[in-house]
Amino acid sequence: MKLLEVENLTVQYPGSTNPACKVSFQVESGELLGIAGASGAGKSTAMLSLMGILPEQVQITSEKLKQHGTKAMIFQDASASLNPLVRVGKQLTETILAHQRCTGKEARERAETLLDEVGIQNPGQRMKQYPFELSGGMKQRVAIAIALACNPDLIIADEPTTALDVTVQRQILDLLKKIAEETHTAIVLVSHDLGVIASMCSRVLVMKEGRIVEEGSMEQIFYEPVHPYTKKLSDMARKLYQVPEKKRTGEVILRTQGLGRSFVKNSLFGKSRSLEAVEPLSFEIHKGETFGLVGESGSGKTTLARMLTGIIPPSCGSFSCEGKIQMIFQETSASFDPEFSLERILEEPLVIQKKGSKKEREKRVAEMLGLVQMEKIDVRKTTAALSGGQRQRIAVARALLLNPELLICDESFSSQDILTQSQLLELLEEIQRKTQLSYLFISHDLQVVRRISQRMGVMYLGSMVEQGLTAEIYEEPWHPYTKELLRAMLPLDPKKAARQKRLILKETRNHSQDTENGCPYAPRCRYAMECCHKEKPGNYRFGEREVRCFLYSEAHTKKRAKDYHMTSQI
Repeated sequence: MKLLEVENLTVQYPGSTNPACKVSFQVESGELLGIAGASGAGKSTAMLSLMGILPEQVQITSEKLKQHGTKAMIFQDASASLNPLVRVGKQLTETILAHQRCTGKEARERAETLLDEVGIQNPGQRMKQYPFELSGGMKQRVAIAIALACNPDLIIADEPTTALDVTVQRQILDLLKKIAEETHTAIVLVSHDLGVIASMCSRVLVMKEGRIVEEGSMEQIFYEPVHPYTKKLSDMARKLYQVPEKKRTGEVILRTQGLGRSFVKNSLFGKSRSLEAVEPLSFEIHKGETFGLVGESGSGKTTLARMLTGIIPPSCGSFSCEGKIQMIFQETSASFDPEFSLERILEEPLVIQKKGSKKEREKRVAEMLGLVQMEKIDVRKTTAALSGGQRQRIAVARALLLNPELLICDESFSSQDILTQSQLLELLEEIQRKTQLSYLFISHDLQVVRRISQRMGVMYLGSMVEQGLTAEIYEEPWHPYTKELLRAMLPLDPKKAARQKRLILKETRNHSQDTENGCPYAPRCRYAMECCHKEKPGNYRFGEREVRCFLYSEAHTKKRAKDYHMTSQI
């Protein structure tokens, strides 16, 4: 049965001569349909028009638009779609009461059941909380529960996992697939990530500039793409699976020794205790090298970056850097003044540091724009006139103006589509080849970290649990948490995606309060021993690899010969 039939659905914004999208497609009952394409392809515009939530002044026409049953939508940013001033339970019950005949008590019971079905622990307690008290993954689960509240026949999921870390992303996608299988609900999944599409969908539409340029099964799109744009998307995605060559010089640019940060948490009754945001850790970055840093949200990656840039002081330990450090932030829109021209944004660091005359500053700005391949941009524009990728290039140019030796990229490209992401990664690599610049590349995207870094570290609840050569860690993870992260990665190949086992659908608890005297990962670890719950493991180093796990202690592996070669114990 066809749930949705669309012919020449055309959306045109006021003042525009060309339609934002003009598409024809259909959705079968119970089907998992993927819509892929770069940012600006018209994917979201088409879906919003189907939901009837575009502004009134937007002109929407179609030759045929047939719909059977009901539909609901899950948006990309759950924080924006949930009311921050209304408790989670009330938002759910309001939706149920608005669309179904039931009492308030029945609506509350239904809301609690829905939260349990989408994998939220203690649903009764969560209903009393506000959205800002929930993690990103929990907020997205609440958004899914609201979409399910009225038993829709069709769910449109618009980039539902873009801002989530890899394990939460897998859990959300597995949850959507489980819902589709158990309820026979059709799902239209919109994404720029072919790995996300491959993990979910059997049929795919590829969009470019508001048009569907190719349609077929996931296998056809992956193995035998026809349209040049589809081939380009596929090629760019495959590039993320490449591992860069090992680079190492004798010169150390950054060295940290026991660097840590703790916060004091006060309780209602006057008692206070120290919380370790970053436990003492040591690592180094060499000249011309990229060190990748991965981990879930809340693992301490950004806190570490803020210590290295002097934004917050460390509580213990020290670090030394042979040269200047600059940082590129995740949200360029928040790090740029929207009223400043590009010229003023770029000149500002030079003015603050009193570098050169006006003419010399203009020359330096022009050099940096050339380096980031934006020499033709009109510097009188504001950032509002730029695309997301262009804003990130401006951020790179501004960071490089003062000739840093180390550039910290904190989730800098996480919100970009795969084409923009690949272009920006290639730009960083080109700059590194020319200048021998070093990078600390922080990301929750394991594919991106594998693509750009020679060495990497893995963080969990403030601890650096594993570090070593990127290629070796991906080939053979030693720490159980690293193995869990890599297991959550979405393969691009649809055949491999079909063979992947599902993850646990329940939300992941933060166990830091339960393990003050033990390993923070112990409550989640299938290899946990008695000692893991009683004391924290040390750091055990074997050549390039360092791991924080009792499985690699001498007490566990017994006495070792001098030429002992350690391998993964998991």
